[in-house]
Amino acid sequence: MIRLGLRNLLRSKTHLVLVAVLIGMPCFLLLMMQAIGSAVEKQTAILQQNVDNTLQLRARGSMGHVNMVGNEDILPQDALEQARAIEHVARVEPYLLAMTPTEGHNFAMVVGVEPGDARRLESHGEAGNPRIIAGRDLTEADRGQRVAIIGQGFAQWVGITADKLDGATLTLDLKKTHPVIFALDRPNATLRIVGIYASGYVFGDMQLFMPLDTFRDIYGVPAGISWLFVRADSAAHLPRVEQALRARLGDTADIIAPTNVAEFQSTATRAVRMLAAGGIALSAVLMAVIVFFVMLLLVRSRAREIGTLKALGASDGGIVAGFLTEAVALCLAGALLGTLLFGAGGGAVLQRAFGLGVAPFLPAQYKDTLLDALALSPDLGPGTLAMLILISIAAALAGSSWGIRQILRLSPMEAIRNE
Repeated sequence: MIRLGLRNLLRSKTHLVLVAVLIGMPCFLLLMMQAIGSAVEKQTAILQQNVDNTLQLRARGSMGHVNMVGNEDILPQDALEQARAIEHVARVEPYLLAMTPTEGHNFAMVVGVEPGDARRLESHGEAGNPRIIAGRDLTEADRGQRVAIIGQGFAQWVGITADKLDGATLTLDLKKTHPVIFALDRPNATLRIVGIYASGYVFGDMQLFMPLDTFRDIYGVPAGISWLFVRADSAAHLPRVEQALRARLGDTADIIAPTNVAEFQSTATRAVRMLAAGGIALSAVLMAVIVFFVMLLLVRSRAREIGTLKALGASDGGIVAGFLTEAVALCLAGALLGTLLFGAGGGAVLQRAFGLGVAPFLPAQYKDTLLDALALSPDLGPGTLAMLILISIAAALAGSSWGIRQILRLSPMEAIRNE
């Protein structure tokens, strides 16, 4: 009967194609929601890996911004070597920070960083290494050079676009003030913009990164550190590292455990995870509904055939097995079609689907910026395909339940008489 079910699949090629297309559409939706969920989970993992073993140090009672009113105190330069000398410290990353006015009461952040260190995002901390969407990142060859990478929000405000990145420059006016920014008696500095990044966070996109040596030269800070990120060699050793830091630098430094990635997880990640799960569940329900109507029509159209098989001695179990085989095969054909379409054109659809179906449900600070930070691409890995196959089989079984009931209740004489 299983062979009969497979042969029945090819009785009408038009029917096969039509049903495969109908089932392929929810399969496409399922794959799309799975890819979006996977991209956000990967983004969370990238943020998390820079935070789990990390502590942030800044001058006690100060934000450490060299031109911020009441928060201009910075760490002494020897804090860098003291942190590096602590056992189980794997890496120490020094930062210098300043602020520059934009429009109204807003401002952007200017960050000096060693080219090989993480590009950590002020106000969304701590994590870092946002995705370069145009141009390039800072390199070792940029040390001491007047070059920078800029967040897409800051770039938009100053009129720098990806297609005009070659030759793009930005001039910092250090004498310009703001309610929380005081003037520095330093000349204007022009930077060549070599890259644009997307962080996925509205405040993170209002930053500019330049080499640390360049920052010292422009802002006149020959020594000192705004922020110091200390990474332990493992999460297990982090409490010991924190204790040693407090013993050495506790009088001069505030030691902070980063928390903003947890905020990202509890807001954006959670929202997308729920939407992705809802989309996958909806896809499975739609597949089951399509199978329900298809199998109901098949049972009714083949009532005489079913009755004849029963009259000839075929068991109910054998007939049911044939119909279930046909239902599963139809679902797998639809899944194959949906997978092929998703692999061929899913990348372009993902961008639009995220913007229309996911972004409106995100917190405001991620709504317009998270899309550019994600590496959205068709996810057709073994795990995704296995999930699709299992859901297709489950939908075939669930959708066929009423048709199976009809088969079991159908008597040979009734089927023949009705015909």
